[in-house]
Amino acid sequence: MHRKLLLAAAWLAAAGLAGCGSGEAIPDLHPVTGTITRDGKPVAGGGIILIPDPPNGSGLVVNASVGKDGTFTVQTSRTTAKATEIHPGAPAGTYKVVYHPPSDGQKTGLEVTAADRLTVQPGGGTANVVLPAAVPAGKGEDRDDDPKSPRFDPNRKD
Repeated sequence: MHRKLLLAAAWLAAAGLAGCGSGEAIPDLHPVTGTITRDGKPVAGGGIILIPDPPNGSGLVVNASVGKDGTFTVQTSRTTAKATEIHPGAPAGTYKVVYHPPSDGQKTGLEVTAADRLTVQPGGGTANVVLPAAVPAGKGEDRDDDPKSPRFDPNRKD
């Protein structure tokens, strides 16, 4: 349930940033897998959204769920008047990566933007996303993905 709320929130955020879908064909997509880490260790769960940099207004949402081992596989979706289409991979280009830790959906401001951009090359590849070691000031409440947080539970089941 947490993952569904996370992906829904990420989708809404991306839709607002990306603009409305134009009904054009989805561009060629390239497979992207990777690992997301903080302090040299994989994060445990959550999700990422890839925001085109610069924004392109395509209406596509590029995101991924993050597994308990920090791994992810990127997918691209587009919502039309008829349905939401989800396809594996991402269009070639450069993206800002925003990580959303697992949460109960009741908190905001927990997202963290990776310092480095992710570039998807034709043919795809593997990405290693590194998050800042410290949570930026003013970024919400205690995080449930931080081992130093009183809310951290290494045995949590999503």
